[in-house]
Amino acid sequence: MELKIINKKNNWNNFLLENEGSFLQSFEWGEFQKQFSRKVWWLEINKDYKKILQAQFIKEKVPLFVYFYIPYGPIFNKEVSLEEKKEAFILFLKEIKNIAEKERVAFLRLEPTVLLPEVEIFNFKTALKRIQPQKTMILNLEKSEEEILKNMHIRTRYNIKLAKRKGVEIKILDDYSDMFYCLLGKTRERQGFSSFSEEHYKKIFKINSKNFKVKMFLAEYQGKVIVASIIVFFGNRVISLHAGSDYEYRAVKGADLLHWNAILYGKKMGYKIYDFWGIDEKKIPGVTSFKRGFRGEEIEYPLGIDIVFDNIGYQIYRIVRKIKQIF
Repeated sequence: MELKIINKKNNWNNFLLENEGSFLQSFEWGEFQKQFSRKVWWLEINKDYKKILQAQFIKEKVPLFVYFYIPYGPIFNKEVSLEEKKEAFILFLKEIKNIAEKERVAFLRLEPTVLLPEVEIFNFKTALKRIQPQKTMILNLEKSEEEILKNMHIRTRYNIKLAKRKGVEIKILDDYSDMFYCLLGKTRERQGFSSFSEEHYKKIFKINSKNFKVKMFLAEYQGKVIVASIIVFFGNRVISLHAGSDYEYRAVKGADLLHWNAILYGKKMGYKIYDFWGIDEKKIPGVTSFKRGFRGEEIEYPLGIDIVFDNIGYQIYRIVRKIKQIF
């Protein structure tokens, strides 16, 4: 097997699309991360001119620590054997360990979408914290509009009709809107989650390629924006990535109509899957209940894994993380 470090896009995304890879593993997302002074590597492993594995990993910094991170990866060729996957995975981890020594990184965090081959020669630990959603809900856009509506919870169908009757209008923008961060701030205060800087969201809109597009969906009521959502289009998938809303106008059901319009737009443009991007009954029960009203298929990914290269550094990291969770 041959391992390569890639510096150019070339056919990177083609492999992702053929093997159901996430936009978080796209070459564009890596270039986006580099705008925030993060180091990014693109690695692939080939055998007999056939690609077996590829992964994009990022050097992340948290207070006192740095680590490597692979969101929703690595990506394996679906057509190869388990033995080939295992052989490629071992070679891949050995190379990352070599890079980790040079970069003074204690561990690699993996958040895969498929079960990883079992490898005994490395120290695997279950991650204390997950960055990307472990559970999500997807909707099949190849079904007819009538079938999608029929399958919805009766209340969700009613809310869509209610929003239309009350005059809620949906606008689709190619550019960032300042109203998004305003509404995100209100949602953040209400639900108690953390978010990125506004510059992060603005720069997402600079991504635009054949396979990766970004739109802003706005729900307006009486001339006021009450819901704003960043929607990503990658491969055959529509992803509802980030959203903010004004709780004062919750009764007009703008969020229901916004999602419905995003679903219809995705269907019109030929996409096959609508990803609601994260459900969690414990952490976000209200949001989870809202998304489940659309009656999609629930998906659960494997647990996050830390592969430890420096035992002492990693143990210190875990102690600090646990203390932060307590306080």
